[in-house]
Amino acid sequence: MLQQIISDLFQIVILALFFYLILRLLRGTPGMLMLGVVVVAIPVLNLLAYLLELNVLEWMLSRMLGIMPLFLLIIFQSEIRRLLTFLGRHRFRIFKRLASEKKKQSQLAMIDELIDCVCAFTVHPHWVWVKGGERAGRGKVKKVFYNTGALIAIESAPRLNEYIERGVPVDAKISSLLLQTIFYKGTPLHDGGVIIRNGMIAAAACQFPAATYLESRPIHTRHNAAIGLSELIPDVIVIVVSEETGNVSVTTRQGHLEVMEGPRHFRNVLCRRLGVHEVRKRLKAPEKTTKTARFLEKIFDTVTASEQPPSPKGDAGSGN
Repeated sequence: MLQQIISDLFQIVILALFFYLILRLLRGTPGMLMLGVVVVAIPVLNLLAYLLELNVLEWMLSRMLGIMPLFLLIIFQSEIRRLLTFLGRHRFRIFKRLASEKKKQSQLAMIDELIDCVCAFTVHPHWVWVKGGERAGRGKVKKVFYNTGALIAIESAPRLNEYIERGVPVDAKISSLLLQTIFYKGTPLHDGGVIIRNGMIAAAACQFPAATYLESRPIHTRHNAAIGLSELIPDVIVIVVSEETGNVSVTTRQGHLEVMEGPRHFRNVLCRRLGVHEVRKRLKAPEKTTKTARFLEKIFDTVTASEQPPSPKGDAGSGN
């Protein structure tokens, strides 16, 4: 019963928005008068003819009601053309915005999993983070007793196929617990790097190339592999956790590793490298409704403005 009521309300809302959009498009145009004549006058005359037993008029009006959809297509062909043009012009922009928003949310979720994982790899007390944010993690007590070495490469374009083929295929959704399991010292996959592709852990135990330039070649093996991979493929993001010091480093440019100061610095660097712009300010529920209504009003005003004829050339000089 409740499901049927919700379904009926949803259909009513959809139809109300549809007719509201049509009326906004026809406002101030001759089509509004024709719509009133066709949709209102003919059914009213048909009802009066039925009540007054005007058989011939009732027969004609009933036939007109039967072909009313064809009348509407002929009369409002210009308005329908404008509506289809408007939808065709803006649909790709709307779909692109929705796809980019979905990609942004998935990247932010991936960044949260990486931060949670890195905090579990280092013993530094200031590396504390909860997926709910920095404030939620202030009361959390650090319970990591030893450093865990890690090497993670985030692919921005499909250029690491040869390293994925040489590693161990995983093909699993990225999660902090899975990364902690892979880099645990007792597992066979901990010695090597992990490659992340499209938010998925593509492979583990991958062997990356060593650094080419002697002056930039570090002593530690993981840092050496991170710099070597960034020299070969500059747009790849490589994260290194030192097993000796517990420091967290990220390749910020070709052949360069930068030590992260904390979870917030680490998050900002990943967001910048991945091109994610996070909106920190959260809107309340009434403000969201207001913003949505303003967005719809802006679309309707744009359509209405495009229907108005251009002003005559003489109006420009009427004030002189």
